[in-house]
Amino acid sequence: MKKALIVSPYLDHLGGGERYMLSVASVLETLGYQIFFGWDTLAEIANLSSMLGIELKSPQLDSSIKNLYNSHHPLSMFLATRPYDLVVYLSDGSLPLLGGKKNILHLQIPFHGVNGHSWSNRLKKKFLHGIIVNSNFTKQIVDQEYCINSTVIYPPVTPIHPGLKENIILSVGRFEPSLNTKHQDILIQAFRELSPDLPGWKLVLAGASASEEWVTKLRQSASGLLIEFSLNLSHQELAALYSQAKIYWHAAGFGVDESKNPELTEHFGISTVEAISAGCLPLVVPYGGQREIVTDSALHWTSIPELITKTRQLIENPVIPQLDITQFSPESFKQKLFNII
Repeated sequence: MKKALIVSPYLDHLGGGERYMLSVASVLETLGYQIFFGWDTLAEIANLSSMLGIELKSPQLDSSIKNLYNSHHPLSMFLATRPYDLVVYLSDGSLPLLGGKKNILHLQIPFHGVNGHSWSNRLKKKFLHGIIVNSNFTKQIVDQEYCINSTVIYPPVTPIHPGLKENIILSVGRFEPSLNTKHQDILIQAFRELSPDLPGWKLVLAGASASEEWVTKLRQSASGLLIEFSLNLSHQELAALYSQAKIYWHAAGFGVDESKNPELTEHFGISTVEAISAGCLPLVVPYGGQREIVTDSALHWTSIPELITKTRQLIENPVIPQLDITQFSPESFKQKLFNII
């Protein structure tokens, strides 16, 4: 049986990159690979798999890899990956020197200003057989930064069946106090202005959180409003919320100049695709990868007054937008991944 190594420095986090890498692992299992993770705790892999709803049959660990993430000796990673038929590596912006029979690099973030075309990177690229990215937005930036021609493989999104809809506005995103890229505070402000006109409607803010202090501040700002916080939900619990919500708000990229800080936008936007599949009407900031998902400008907003106005319009006249999300299907992901390996 062929052996595939999945390498990510962030397998103790619940985010888009981790979801992408576990999706890769799941597909590779169906293609007959024995999966190894460059990690030291199988329980953390199992927890990610459970939370994300991604089945992994019999993953194994190569704990020696984790100790090399911060190594200053590139030959160490090269030698450690030599036994593998396939290595799929999630980059932190640097390029590794990989020794697998076939090596695939995944760039999840639109890195820029990282000296991507250094002489050492030019050497390391010779050992890569493919570079994959999560959106055309990311591709545009990293191709220029690293002088590469990456392949866009959108993250796979399993459709969620719409349920009995309730008067719920939903927003899903990680609660991050440092960069605050999901801008839940902006959505709370918008709902405070909007809620007097929407009796019986509630805003649900869902997502993973490692900072109770930040969530406490958000709860305080939401005081007196019909706002619920749903933290660290399982995939099944999150799917139930999507199926019930009528409107989906997404604020990533709000107030950002994407030409200067592309990393602060939504690089793709899995939650937006999930919301659309569940029959939610989306309203998104049209920066980053969101433009590739929500192509109708009537569903875009860049200011709080615009979000409020368009939300009212959707509630009064809930026209179903014609948004094609078939290119984000698990089948498309599997086929494109198969083509590159």
